[in-house]
Amino acid sequence: MGLFSKNNNDDDDSEEEIEYVLFQGATSGKEANLEENQKLAAAGLPLAKEVVTDALALRAEMFKVEPQGPKALVTFFVDGMKRPGPRLPIQKANALVQILKLLGGGDIKVRDKPQRCGLKAEYRDLPFELTIKTRPAPPAKGPKAPPAEQLTVVFRNTKTKRVVPEDIGMPEVVKSKVRHYGKSNSGIVLIVGPPESGLTTTALCALRCVDSYMYQCYIIGDLGTRTVLNVPVFEQEEGHTLEHTFLRIQRNEGNLVYMAELTDPAVVKDVIQGSTEMTFMSEMYARDAADGITKFVELVGNPALAAEQLRMVVSHKLIRKLCPKCKEAFRPNPKLLAQVGLPEETETLYRKARPPEPDEKTGELPEPCRACDGAGFRARAAVFEMIDVTEGMKAVIAGGGDSAAIRKQAKEEKQLNFQKDALRLVLDGSTGLDELQRTFAPPGGPRRKKKPARRRPPE
Repeated sequence: MGLFSKNNNDDDDSEEEIEYVLFQGATSGKEANLEENQKLAAAGLPLAKEVVTDALALRAEMFKVEPQGPKALVTFFVDGMKRPGPRLPIQKANALVQILKLLGGGDIKVRDKPQRCGLKAEYRDLPFELTIKTRPAPPAKGPKAPPAEQLTVVFRNTKTKRVVPEDIGMPEVVKSKVRHYGKSNSGIVLIVGPPESGLTTTALCALRCVDSYMYQCYIIGDLGTRTVLNVPVFEQEEGHTLEHTFLRIQRNEGNLVYMAELTDPAVVKDVIQGSTEMTFMSEMYARDAADGITKFVELVGNPALAAEQLRMVVSHKLIRKLCPKCKEAFRPNPKLLAQVGLPEETETLYRKARPPEPDEKTGELPEPCRACDGAGFRARAAVFEMIDVTEGMKAVIAGGGDSAAIRKQAKEEKQLNFQKDALRLVLDGSTGLDELQRTFAPPGGPRRKKKPARRRPPE
């Protein structure tokens, strides 16, 4: 591993030769001019290779650099969990941010606006795509403090193909509903999820539920290097409004339009109008399906209109998978099975390996599992929930119901929720009940009732 690994050793003879990441150019094809930025390259390029190499060696899905006064904190995210990295002097952190922007095709002269760009890389013969996102951060105190930026780098192994619903474990009930509404030539299907959770991957897999050989599907927007089999990008003509583009798609006998994230009320207005003649599928950042519905209603500005055109909302959440090398099997208590809703005939469940016992003679602890580095988990899986806009759900939405009212209606209708879907991963041994408890526990955990303070007796 690199500069920040736990296994650094001052004895050069005992160190393993480090295999650093190889940067291969911007995903946009824009070439980085390192000759004109020699000073930046000298300061930032070695550091960028160290940090990115360490992140990939840790199996991190992303890392962040956040300025904190005269220092900046690097944080790695491995299977959704934070792993603290080094604190860098703010000058070094700025060099790291700027060189990654330069390599990814961003504009290093712009620091007061958010930017997004991409970088191709290779590590240990595996191809990766790095999505580089920056946004302004409060500068360090002092008259000569340089502008600061927060950096987020998200990794995607492009060799791992997740292009069909089965690749992400999408349940059959979700696939069939998306397929049904996708070919109906009207309405809106939303795919929602938290930021940095693979939302676009889930949305594109949902798009594949629709038979693109029988129904004409188009994409509006930039997917970067991603493509969808038999679903072309519909080129917008210069000077044409979105309404004109939708009319052109209708003339081309379009059945379904996939669009990037919905955030602009003006765009949503055009989508609502177009959804009377075609099906629209789009993505949106939200905690869950109910939260996605309330955000959509806010964008539309008219609960009744939103309820009329919305057909369904699919949401996903990522949970950690037990390490297949060290997970432990156990026989569950029948009361536990009944409590969580598992079949009473379930004989075996799995859990994270318990901490190893020290050697009786030497007192030394055995080496941690090499597959997960002793974490007990390796990789993540998606669980799903779905809100079908039935007549009952439509009435709740049209009446201005909030997220709690929408969740209550979905529960009464016994629609698919996260906890119900997650139990399939418990049954097949992919994850454990403790991980479900961690993932779905209310923020802050269960609250304890405060005991009334005792009054001191009068003296």
